[in-house]
Amino acid sequence: MKYLLVFLSFLAINQCNEKKKETHFINGNAPGVANGMRVYLNDLDQNGRTVIIDTSIVMEESFFFDKKEQLSSEEVRFLTLDGSEGNFIILVQNSALNIRLKKDSLYDSEVIGSKSNQALKTFKKQQTSYASQSKIYRDERAAALRSNDNTKATDVTAKWTQAEKDFKEYAIETITSNNSSVIAPMILGELLNSKFIDAAKSREIYNDFNTQVKQSVMAQRIDAYLKKTESVAIGAKAPEFEGTSPDGSNIKLSDVLGKVTLIDFWASWCGPCRRENPNVVAAYNKYHEKGFNIISVSLDKKNGEKAWKEAIVKDKMDWNHVSRLMYFGPLAKLYNVNAIPATFLLDENGIIIATNLRGQQLHNKLEELLGNS
Repeated sequence: MKYLLVFLSFLAINQCNEKKKETHFINGNAPGVANGMRVYLNDLDQNGRTVIIDTSIVMEESFFFDKKEQLSSEEVRFLTLDGSEGNFIILVQNSALNIRLKKDSLYDSEVIGSKSNQALKTFKKQQTSYASQSKIYRDERAAALRSNDNTKATDVTAKWTQAEKDFKEYAIETITSNNSSVIAPMILGELLNSKFIDAAKSREIYNDFNTQVKQSVMAQRIDAYLKKTESVAIGAKAPEFEGTSPDGSNIKLSDVLGKVTLIDFWASWCGPCRRENPNVVAAYNKYHEKGFNIISVSLDKKNGEKAWKEAIVKDKMDWNHVSRLMYFGPLAKLYNVNAIPATFLLDENGIIIATNLRGQQLHNKLEELLGNS
């Protein structure tokens, strides 16, 4: 009986230990976090807003999440903690993750034993380092310009340019070496948002993503953005649109095409637009008889109708005008315009042949196209 009791005790201890070693979807260690504090597992909804999908309570500096979703591919999730600022980005699949959460700096938390999470952490460190160095260069250049030290300003600009080039090359290399991970669209999206690369290069990189990654939410958003950009890129057929003119009539783009046509997005409240208007007026007066037409699209707001009409007269813009008085509304979105002035130069077939030509550049292009007409 004595040996039987010892055996049963040993078995109970073993079972207890096995229970402690139970593997969850996410096993977390949270040093210094008090019992009862909550850790939240978050996702992004279709509008890019953070939503809580699960909650765990910290006990004895540990927490866990059990699987509640079957993932077909790697996806992004965020961990947040009561009393701590920010979040910790993690990449999850169907295999378990071990996490060490740092309450004083969630950003510096760690995922143990995950190649893609480690690659993401390394990239984020490099990105933070580049951002810090950029701020130093920006401040140094500003100080040099204030003191009229143009030599130093030029030197700092050169260093800053090189740092940007190095970071961009590093980021692209990270994408290409992780093109089967959701890291790839994450980083590509950041490069696009920061305007480090253009749509053409982005499409080239996107096309190398594997099929599963292309199905991720972030990759699909990038694809949609690139398609929109490509629809108004040089060589594309300018999308048809129509709008209301100052006299209340309806004007379509196709109705006003000349040998060369300028679509000019502007607004009466836009200072840079108003300063550019005399240059556009001069170009129109010089080349209109040779086949140069303009259709200006105003992004004035609903309460700006009077200002729009007055600006046309004041700036002597004697050509076709339309507006829906909807600010950066449907017409701006159709042409992927998020800042003005923005212009698109079309040939007689409505094909985009140049974009955002200003000042003498516009005159040079028109001379090239119409000078001998």
